[in-house]
Amino acid sequence: MTLVSEIITDAYRLGNLVPIGTVPNAAQQTEGLRYLNRIVLSSIGNEAGDPLQAFPVGRRNIERPSGWPWYDGVPDNDWFVPKNIRVMLNLNGSVNLYLHPNPDDGSRFAAIDVSNNLSTYPVTVLGNGRLIEGATSIVLNADGEDKEWFYRADLGEWQLCSPLAITDDFPFPSDFDDFFIISLAMRLNPSYSQEMDPQTQFVFKRSGNQLKARYNQTITMASEPGLYRLPRTSQDRWAWNNEYYFYNPNAMFDRGWPGFY
Repeated sequence: MTLVSEIITDAYRLGNLVPIGTVPNAAQQTEGLRYLNRIVLSSIGNEAGDPLQAFPVGRRNIERPSGWPWYDGVPDNDWFVPKNIRVMLNLNGSVNLYLHPNPDDGSRFAAIDVSNNLSTYPVTVLGNGRLIEGATSIVLNADGEDKEWFYRADLGEWQLCSPLAITDDFPFPSDFDDFFIISLAMRLNPSYSQEMDPQTQFVFKRSGNQLKARYNQTITMASEPGLYRLPRTSQDRWAWNNEYYFYNPNAMFDRGWPGFY
């Protein structure tokens, strides 16, 4: 696996900003890491993976509507986190979050401690048949935590993609190192009065197309109610085209409700 530090070093070398056989100094590494974190965050959900949808967990500081969300902690004991969800934590107690048991390559998960009280109410995130950061589970216990993970099917692991540290493994496969190295070099070069040559531009375009092809987004759009077939009975009329998709078992399962599968 490629290290974040290697991506940064190669980006500086690509523009001939540091001599061969040397590494960027501390200030250059800090600069490169800042830009690289921005590039990764802007790529995930655009070139790679689906956008995230917010999902509330906990009721702290939620005043209206009364009792919303209409479950305590998490929806029920058999619920798991759907794909491509950002969990908004407003906790009054500790919870366990079980990730999707069959995530797509490039699926995403994020968690934000909105109420700033994770040290009081830690959250255990379980891989649920997959690894997360190399372990079967992790504990979030830092107030104000704001992290994102990206699922690597080739590793069977949820990898931290934000925020990245200089010593972290890079979250994407090494197949796409060129895309991120060149993207970072393109951000760094203007500060050093350097320009990208045509050969590098060709490699950048090729690698970007490969990244999009690997993590092609499939964004589900709800159909207009008039295009749905009529309900079988008047009693279940409300269930058609509602947010839970009760009559689509695949969609229901992906939303973390196996009881309706």
